[in-house]
Amino acid sequence: MRRLTFALLIATAAVVAACGDDDDSEDDPAVGQVGAVSENATYAFAEDGPDGLYDYLAEPVTAACTKEQLASALDGEPIPTGWRQTKDIEISDDGTATATVIVITEDGDIEQGWSFTQEGESWRITSVPGIEECA
Repeated sequence: MRRLTFALLIATAAVVAACGDDDDSEDDPAVGQVGAVSENATYAFAEDGPDGLYDYLAEPVTAACTKEQLASALDGEPIPTGWRQTKDIEISDDGTATATVIVITEDGDIEQGWSFTQEGESWRITSVPGIEECA
């Protein structure tokens, strides 16, 4: 229950953080959904390592990459301790999206390019730094 409440608070915060004030993206629910997925995935990765992140990956990624392969691919990548912001969210008509995710690490904030795809009503991650080594 605590995790669900936390996830709902995170999702609300992500909607606010993900929306820009220079366009009408705040009217697009997909922007908030992508922001929420990136935030939740970052915290899951911080808490449970690659296993936590794995739960947020798109089906084609998990079909090509086991949890063990993901852990190996992400070895050497900075481990987040938290999430700062998701910005520059671009939603495409083909059901894909890109965003800049700012993760907090022990060595400071890092901006990372992430990619997403829509699976049904949910958004899932297709790319984070290091994942290209997995497959």
